Amino acid sequence: MKRAITIAIFLSIFSATFADAQDPVVGRKAAAKYFEKGVEPEIVTAREVASEGGVPTDYLLMIHLGSFAGSSAYNWKGGSKRESVGKSTYGVTYVTDQWGALDVALRLDFTEYKLDDQRAQKISLLPLLTFPLGQSRFPFYFGFGAGLGVFSKQVPEESNLSFDYQLVAGLRMMDLAETNAGFFIEFGMKNHILLLSSGQFNGTSLAAGAVWSF
Repeated sequence: MKRAITIAIFLSIFSATFADAQDPVVGRKAAAKYFEKGVEPEIVTAREVASEGGVPTDYLLMIHLGSFAGSSAYNWKGGSKRESVGKSTYGVTYVTDQWGALDVALRLDFTEYKLDDQRAQKISLLPLLTFPLGQSRFPFYFGFGAGLGVFSKQVPEESNLSFDYQLVAGLRMMDLAETNAGFFIEFGMKNHILLLSSGQFNGTSLAAGAVWSF
């Protein structure tokens, strides 16, 4: 009788132990065991995604040189209207970020003017928004921007500060010959209003230059 009771107790313990081994561990216990292993989520940067064939996240550097196809000045050096005042334009554009579907760039422009027998020179610094995104490699782009102009050389009794605004459209060919370099051609409306006097300038420019992505 005692032997039968002993065998029954042994079988009960064995059955309970086997059942515990077969039941899956879920809930908080499972989560605790997961974190005890020190498993950390993998962090993948945008650059790594780009290198694996994902969407590239490029910075763009553009250097341009151009001239004005036509320009007019009003109330600048007197009250009369003057034609062909804009002479040359050159500068640098650096695409640093994205805002929705727009590239956010910083443009530094140098512009030269001639009013009768006097010359003027101006440096402009303005944020420039362009679309579509450069990372799309779509050849055509459009943009607009506004900022501050400072004359390093100005005609007498005229403002040394101006409010500048631009509308641009261009053709941008990038990553030529399996490199990160290319070229672009840009048509722009580059205008300004003198802040401390009544002068105004409206010009249409045509520029060309090189573009790098990195």
